[in-house]
Amino acid sequence: MANKEKELRQLSKLQAEAARKKPLHYIGFAMVVLTIIYIVDEITSNMNAAMQPYVLFDLFNITSRNVNSPEYTSAFNVVAPIQVFSNLLLIITPFYKALSDKYGRKLFLMLNTIGMGLGMCIVMTAQNVVWYILGMLFMMFFTPNDMQVLYIMETAPKEKRATYSFIAKGIALVSVSLIGVFSRMFLKETVPSSWRMVYLIPVISALVIGFLSYFFMRETPVFVEQRIGYLSLTDEEREQKKKDDKANGTSEEGGVFKAIRFIFTNRQLRWILIAGFIFFATTFYTSYYATVLEGAMSTDMVATALVIYPFFNGLVTILSGFFSDKLGRKKVCLILGGLTIVGLLAFVLSCRLGFGPIAAGIAYGCSIGGLWSMSDTLILTMPAESTPSGMRSSVMGTISVLIGAGMFLGQALFIVCQNFLPMDVLFMIICLPFMVLSLVILLVKVKETKDADLDNITADTYK
Repeated sequence: MANKEKELRQLSKLQAEAARKKPLHYIGFAMVVLTIIYIVDEITSNMNAAMQPYVLFDLFNITSRNVNSPEYTSAFNVVAPIQVFSNLLLIITPFYKALSDKYGRKLFLMLNTIGMGLGMCIVMTAQNVVWYILGMLFMMFFTPNDMQVLYIMETAPKEKRATYSFIAKGIALVSVSLIGVFSRMFLKETVPSSWRMVYLIPVISALVIGFLSYFFMRETPVFVEQRIGYLSLTDEEREQKKKDDKANGTSEEGGVFKAIRFIFTNRQLRWILIAGFIFFATTFYTSYYATVLEGAMSTDMVATALVIYPFFNGLVTILSGFFSDKLGRKKVCLILGGLTIVGLLAFVLSCRLGFGPIAAGIAYGCSIGGLWSMSDTLILTMPAESTPSGMRSSVMGTISVLIGAGMFLGQALFIVCQNFLPMDVLFMIICLPFMVLSLVILLVKVKETKDADLDNITADTYK
């Protein structure tokens, strides 16, 4: 009875939301807010990797500040395995994200943003490795949810979904250059703890924009329509729908276990999962690039590279959005995959041959621009365009964790082998074969999704 009353209150609230007229140019306003949240997300995602050498120098008291020293290798061997195994905790994130299929996107947009700010705050104040790892876990829990992406997907016109999403992400990625700016402002080689100040402005920004987003954003129209439809059903209609859902392998109300069953029984999503899992084994190098840079150039030069690479990362990301809507998801993945490999090779050669921070920054930016744009296509865009609306958030959250397990494989190989081979060499040895195999599976087994109608996708759409 109490549950029925809650549903009636939610139904009344959603009906009132649906009846409200959106302000003129709401889409433009929403995109500005979502882009700012995207900036917070990307800075949070990149901050720990960029600051890793300086954090280890400080917390492990490595006075030589040499990433090639035995002391640094020892510190790395303590922190890196913990980071890898902490990925197992991400298994709970689909349960968290699936709640937005029931309670709405707006609440979780706020919670995610504030959570990222709190995670950075914990890292910033860490005085020991345990506290540092706790902060990283906090950040790792909130950053994969990408609620701002789901917001864009369910708010933008269907023919512009990828374009809007990649433009927002491109701007956010360019803003990651602020990490380099803050590094030049606050990071001092003579002050081991100076890395903490690099986190200060991002922490404040995340907490403020997260709080304000709840009051400025409207619920997504796709969620409102879908949830009203479900809550308006009688008990008998819901029972009949459950029977139909069981027959169709889908549901109008999400959930992790329903999502797992749907992913593994749906041919389209199953092959997206396999291609994405193999692809994600290549993403580990984005966690350790700063160590390679620090071993090849001075701290000031590293800061220069940190300023430069986000611009090329953002440029590639924005262009990939336009090409994705024009050429299709599969063709653009082939282009992005090739760019990732070429950019990674150029980055390694720039560091080894002393081409300087500008060349290294350009190469690395192009490489990860291709890497993460393809990642978003595999984890966010294609699953969203292959899943019924009632399960979309649940499937996206679940498949992101299943695909993300591929990172565990790549990181495990890297951590073991880095004791015997240089890091930059391992980047190429591990990444190249996994990337090629992923592209082959995607092109051969997965169907194109760029023209999908999100409101009318069923379990049989891609059979």
